[in-house]
Amino acid sequence: MPEPGGRRERTRHRFLEAVDELPLLAATRHGWAELAADRLPEFLADHAVCEQQAALFGLNLVAHYPADAALVDAMTALAAEEVAHLRRVSQLLHRRGLQPSRRRANPYVQGLHERIARGSEQRLKCDRLLVGALIEARSCERFTRLLAVIADRDAEVADLLFDLGPAEKRHWVTFHRLASREADPESFSRRWQGWLEHERDLMDSRGIAPTVHG
Repeated sequence: MPEPGGRRERTRHRFLEAVDELPLLAATRHGWAELAADRLPEFLADHAVCEQQAALFGLNLVAHYPADAALVDAMTALAAEEVAHLRRVSQLLHRRGLQPSRRRANPYVQGLHERIARGSEQRLKCDRLLVGALIEARSCERFTRLLAVIADRDAEVADLLFDLGPAEKRHWVTFHRLASREADPESFSRRWQGWLEHERDLMDSRGIAPTVHG
């Protein structure tokens, strides 16, 4: 029977390879993963807040577009998964005697929302979904890079990240697919590229705090 450690190592490498499949134009700043690993209580407390906000974001989209059956189905499923993640992180915090953070401003997410188009309802909907895609893609990248550092330090957190990395990957693909349905492919490609460049620029000032998007 293969050793658990060997399986964990293979899984870690597979997740690191998956980072190369993400659409992001910039990698997280070198040193962030070590910082988050050294200050895990802060990372985990912030992570719980992020899971709560992710679930609320999905349900907010349902409230905005209740007639879009495909969106409603995808976002309610996503919200349910995010709530399950929130419960898991909250239980981990409780076992360690740690408290989750209160809801707080997220400068990274705010920087994305500031670029959302407000004129056309079609562009507004597309941009909201693309913001979701970027947040999930960056979360996938962050969790995967942290996993590479934490795998041999904290088995419980490593197991959590093993599950969450692939989930965030599925989520960004779902947001991107939903956003592309109602747009001309060439126009959508240009819009997505603009968003990727904006996200890259936002990352210039990130990677200095032990939080999911810090």
